[in-house]
Amino acid sequence: MKNRKVRRIFKLIAVFTFTIFLTISALSVQAAEKKWPAGPIRFICSAAAGGVLDTMTRGVAPYMSAILGVPIVVENMPGAGTRIANQYVFDAKPDGHTILFTNNSELTVGEIVHNPRYKTEAFTYIDTFFVEGPALVAKHGSPFDTMAKLIAAGKERPIKFGTIGTGGYYHLQALLIAEATGMKMTIVPYPGGAPITGDILGGHIDAGLTGLGIGYSMHQEKKLNCLAQVSKERDKAYADIPAIMESIPNFQGGPYIMGLNGPPGLPAEIAKKLGDAYKTAIGKKEFQEWAKKVRLNITPLGPDEFKKRMLETKSVYSKYKDKLKSAAK
Repeated sequence: MKNRKVRRIFKLIAVFTFTIFLTISALSVQAAEKKWPAGPIRFICSAAAGGVLDTMTRGVAPYMSAILGVPIVVENMPGAGTRIANQYVFDAKPDGHTILFTNNSELTVGEIVHNPRYKTEAFTYIDTFFVEGPALVAKHGSPFDTMAKLIAAGKERPIKFGTIGTGGYYHLQALLIAEATGMKMTIVPYPGGAPITGDILGGHIDAGLTGLGIGYSMHQEKKLNCLAQVSKERDKAYADIPAIMESIPNFQGGPYIMGLNGPPGLPAEIAKKLGDAYKTAIGKKEFQEWAKKVRLNITPLGPDEFKKRMLETKSVYSKYKDKLKSAAK
């Protein structure tokens, strides 16, 4: 009888202790959320320096830093078709101090083909930067000043064609261009858009895909020929550049979505604060003037629509899994 009472007392103590532990843990999380940000925030950019994603990340960071009241450090983490940065942030502590700036279409295709530990639907979606097709570019002064001429040349010999990464979104667009036109391509992977344009200018490759804003700026400077934007219709901000569907009506690809994400489990309050700071930043007159100058057509969709579109992208591109896996070997 006495032993039974002792066991009951110990059981009550254990339950009480566990309850106190849960309460303290919950209060600690709430306290962390209230004082966020508690220090510098890291913006992990999944592309190399100099490309469109890097330009956007570095352009918005000072404005968000001023709004949130803490330093923001931009770190480039290119490679493996954005999967290195994607996985890094996916594994990060969800405290709002490590945020991903990435090409989410690349993120999704990378999951489909390479089966990393991260899952598209598990990230915390904050907002989008762009919904646009990349620029298909060749060197200014080269024989390739129209899509028709590039296609004709590609039917005669393999075109050296630069893409960001292997087995990802950009690689898929190149494969679909070749499939729809009958072009021969030698696909050359790069860690970002800037090295692609550099090698085109250096004559090391014939053509490639890069960010539309960067490609168009170099087109205006008469360094590159911007042959097409990889989309069904012309972007209004780049109305003089043909949509790829105008010359390849049976093309099955499409535009990408870039945005900022948090790791899984990021508290909703912190995600909202980040989203609000981002919207305030891109709404500032100085930022809008800068974005216009560097030809960045900012298209925020909000977190719900952002996630919805990424799940749709994952569903559509899943049917190309075997084609991409084979090409990536």
